[in-house]
Amino acid sequence: MMNIKKKLIKKIVSINPKRCAFIPDKYYLQLKFYDAFGRFMNFSNPITFNEKLQWLKVYDHKDDYTTIVDKYEGKKYISKIIDEKYIIPTLGVWDDFNQIDFDALPDQFVLKCTHDSGGLVICRNKENFDIHAAKNKIETSLANNFYYMGREWPYKNVPHRIIAEQFMADNFRSKRLFHSGNIPRMRLVYSQEFKENCVKEFFYDEVWNCSKIKCNQYNNAVFSNIRPKQYKIMKKLAEILLEKVSNKRIDFYEIDENNYFAELKFDSFCNMENIDLSIWDFGVLTKIDQNGYKLEINEFSVIISNSNYNNIIEKSINDYKIFCFDGEIDSIMVCTGREKGHPDFYFYDKNWNRLYYQHDFLEKKNEIKKPLNLDEMLQLAEILCKGYSHIRVDLFDVDNNIYFGELTFFDDSGFDNDISYETDLNWGRKIKIPNK
Repeated sequence: MMNIKKKLIKKIVSINPKRCAFIPDKYYLQLKFYDAFGRFMNFSNPITFNEKLQWLKVYDHKDDYTTIVDKYEGKKYISKIIDEKYIIPTLGVWDDFNQIDFDALPDQFVLKCTHDSGGLVICRNKENFDIHAAKNKIETSLANNFYYMGREWPYKNVPHRIIAEQFMADNFRSKRLFHSGNIPRMRLVYSQEFKENCVKEFFYDEVWNCSKIKCNQYNNAVFSNIRPKQYKIMKKLAEILLEKVSNKRIDFYEIDENNYFAELKFDSFCNMENIDLSIWDFGVLTKIDQNGYKLEINEFSVIISNSNYNNIIEKSINDYKIFCFDGEIDSIMVCTGREKGHPDFYFYDKNWNRLYYQHDFLEKKNEIKKPLNLDEMLQLAEILCKGYSHIRVDLFDVDNNIYFGELTFFDDSGFDNDISYETDLNWGRKIKIPNK
């Protein structure tokens, strides 16, 4: 009999959620909860974290919640609470995909649906952008009501729209090291390199004094002559390469003046097959095709290629999800490695002591380095979490710059099987709800 019940419930919850719209929230959530945890919950006396999130879905409805989860209106709402510098710029908003003027968008951008999770398309280069595939994905998301997936009430009445946002790693300058023999002799800094008619440059000498050398093809750049923070590493890489490769120029990228480096380029006449792989003792170098290699150093991966045009910036951006209860910060969950397709999660307290909140088999032995701007993140979270029984503040760290991600009311929609039962109970005790 038990197996029959399980199979029946699984069959119901596997149906398109919209087709189950006639089932009241409370009863549909009971079916979903049983499918996730093998038991029904007591709405009259919820105890665990996941149980109380289901209770909040059914009984805690405030108009502000709808505004907050709206990816367009939410940013305006949050910018009134914290400084706009933490908000990723919006490039446009539309009701229909056909309204988007792609000619007016920059070469790199992100498209999102305002009402769901997962309706996201990244454009890294408009020349290679598959508009047809993007349209299919976005229009599929526009047709869905995310509320029906887990009955998260705040999403029920969010307008279905599309926004374009600034690509988070598009503000970069390239550092090109020219050399004579085996010693880099001067540096050339480009700004806005990939925007037509906007190439600007400065030359610098070995100790980073601005040189009078000028290429007639481009204008001088207008920004301070600040030496890259990772200049020594760039120089070390260049010197190692020059021991094995005959070349005239080595290129690096710096994003927002704070990054490690984003890309290393060879001129098209460089013969990659002549590189001795043993020189890469500071990273892992693997061949990706007949024209190039992938170098992995810590959190950065660099595509090294013969081509001037097919290099790809790949960078792991950490997502910091700060769990808050009754206006107080409990922990920080670091989400890392999204680019791998299977991110890892690490929990830390406010002092960056490791917390083991997940099942043992999910915990990794390695550690995540404490972010330099942790105190600033915590200050923002403390401001944003006030007034909520439970809220999760999601922030991105892009080259030591903080950007607001979203406020989340229902972590994993209240069906989180990754956290241990002890964590489920502990967090459950922290959520204060009135007797119902």
